[in-house]
Amino acid sequence: MGGRPPKSVQQHKLDGTYQKCRHENRGTNLEPLAGVSCPETVTGAAREIWNQVVPPLCKAKLVTILSIPTLEHAFYWLQQAYEMRNLVEDAGGAKRYLLTVGLHSFNALDLALKYEQEFQKIMAQFGDTPVNASRVRGNVTEKKLETDAILKIMGNG
Repeated sequence: MGGRPPKSVQQHKLDGTYQKCRHENRGTNLEPLAGVSCPETVTGAAREIWNQVVPPLCKAKLVTILSIPTLEHAFYWLQQAYEMRNLVEDAGGAKRYLLTVGLHSFNALDLALKYEQEFQKIMAQFGDTPVNASRVRGNVTEKKLETDAILKIMGNG
């Protein structure tokens, strides 16, 4: 989703660049959303991260109506990761948990890592990596701050 979004048909008409052969059947114009509310299924720490990450993405005009299911899916994985980490903490922390886990039991630390990687893989579409962030146009200072905040939140910065 990096880069400049295509101009709307109306904007081409206003600019005088409208060409019927190129722009007539362009399809649905996806306007960026000004804001997206957090789904009820996302709770706790994952909801706090949503409130820190999604508003800057909306401000950078990276979120459309089609992005909402992707964001919800990403934060589903993040919530799963937090739940696995809570299981580890409830068991007495990482060292104690690794000593007490059985051969046929699942390892909550591995699952937490897997879920966090799923979250990061999905969020890469929204410019949370330096390569993707460089494709986002806008105020360079503002973009850098938002990207640094997202990377810090996700543990990559």
